[in-house]
Amino acid sequence: MIDAAGDIVDRYDKRFCAGDPQELAGDLAHYTPGDHSSVFTINGVRCGALICYDYRYPELYREYKKHDVQLIFHSYRAAHMTSDRVAEIRAALGEGLQRFNHASTYPGITMPAMMIAEAAANHVWISCPNSSARESCWGSFFIRADGVTSGRLPRNRTGVLISTVDTEVALYDSTAAWRARAMAGDLHSGTLVHDACSEQRTQL
Repeated sequence: MIDAAGDIVDRYDKRFCAGDPQELAGDLAHYTPGDHSSVFTINGVRCGALICYDYRYPELYREYKKHDVQLIFHSYRAAHMTSDRVAEIRAALGEGLQRFNHASTYPGITMPAMMIAEAAANHVWISCPNSSARESCWGSFFIRADGVTSGRLPRNRTGVLISTVDTEVALYDSTAAWRARAMAGDLHSGTLVHDACSEQRTQL
């Protein structure tokens, strides 16, 4: 992170590197994981950073929420795939399932869906830039804190996406009342009661 004066104020290192437990494959064959979150402020907005495969771990988003982060810059490189690799992934997915999904690769299906879920679950804005190098799995996009996509670039084409972040605007947040309790380990809403129907769970 470089501030307005050009000074380096922090660096985020990818926490979850792809690879096997023996660290012989994927990212882990070449890199070591980071050990900290990076929280910084831009124009009064508390921000955080994540990288690519980190998206598979919602705990990272929860950690940022605990630090009152409002906007997360989650950068990706789900691109530069050969046509053969795309065909291989499509085959693994199953051609019969293509019509039920809006994309034909695992990243194209799961990454945007997870960003929408994390934004809505944590009520954070998320910037999701991706490389446009062919084949790109999806075009860069931006998610509001209510889980609504507010901008998207086309896949496989360069471009600039300009998004407005207004943390004061009243956006829908159905979990606001119970999120802090859930994060503290109280995994229910309301008041618990002793009830025979609930306690005798193997009987009607």
